[in-house]
Amino acid sequence: VRIVLGTLLSLLFSWLAVRKVPPDQVLATFAAVRYRFVAPALVLVLISPLARAVRWKLLYHPDQGGLRLFNLSIILLISQMMNIVLPARGGEVARVYFMARTADRSPAYTLGTIVVEKWLDIVVLLVLVLLVPLFVTLPPWFQDSRAALAVFAVAFFGAALVLSYGRERLLRPAASLARFFPLRWRRPARETLETGLQSMDVLRSPGVGLQLQAWSLLIWVLRVLVNYVIFLALDISLPFAAALFVLAVLQVGVAVPSTPGKLGVFHYLCVLALSIFGIDKTTALSYSFLLYFVVFLPPTLLGGLG
Repeated sequence: VRIVLGTLLSLLFSWLAVRKVPPDQVLATFAAVRYRFVAPALVLVLISPLARAVRWKLLYHPDQGGLRLFNLSIILLISQMMNIVLPARGGEVARVYFMARTADRSPAYTLGTIVVEKWLDIVVLLVLVLLVPLFVTLPPWFQDSRAALAVFAVAFFGAALVLSYGRERLLRPAASLARFFPLRWRRPARETLETGLQSMDVLRSPGVGLQLQAWSLLIWVLRVLVNYVIFLALDISLPFAAALFVLAVLQVGVAVPSTPGKLGVFHYLCVLALSIFGIDKTTALSYSFLLYFVVFLPPTLLGGLG
């Protein structure tokens, strides 16, 4: 059902994105691209996995021995590639699998680090989204999305604190429920749950927590910079806040079901976001194509190679 719905929505958004846009005008826009700015954008995209690898290694604190940043970067690229080309987010499963195979890390613990990582991303995204109104007048459709994101972030933060500080209290009822499982399953199930919850302990270390937030902010700034450099490549005169707004719209729109790679959805969201700043549809569509190429092609190729 999700695949069928996603395909239909991708087709709809693709039609909305290209509707009333002459192909020859898009080609003319691409002919005028200042490609000297595309190379820096590609470099920024390639730096991002390294920054994410540093943050992911921190999430294994204090047991970081044997974790190499290069290997973590490769696993992250493989995960990103799988999330792009597959209809489900199989990339997160790949991270769990490869960490168990290459670094001998518990699948439950790795899954916990991924959960904490997603929470860090949501917090930084929320901060950036809250900053957008200081520079841009938000449309009504984005106001509602921003409120929903704030509610989700607060709920996620509360759940993370409960899992981090109330682990022992949670394990007691879990032990009671384990009585209904076959005897041979009880101990492995309890150990798996304990290991997964231990990954939340990193939130109780102020020093590591500050480092995690700093790296998370850097990761998101790199993404905003990519958007802004593509503005320069197409000679679009917009402020840095516009690049931030485009990123926020794209991230909030990730929840929309679509085909692998967000085909159609990605492009229409770019057109929709840039329309707020008075950018004509032809230029906005050309921007979406170029940004899509820069953001999705490198991790797909390198992930496959990895």
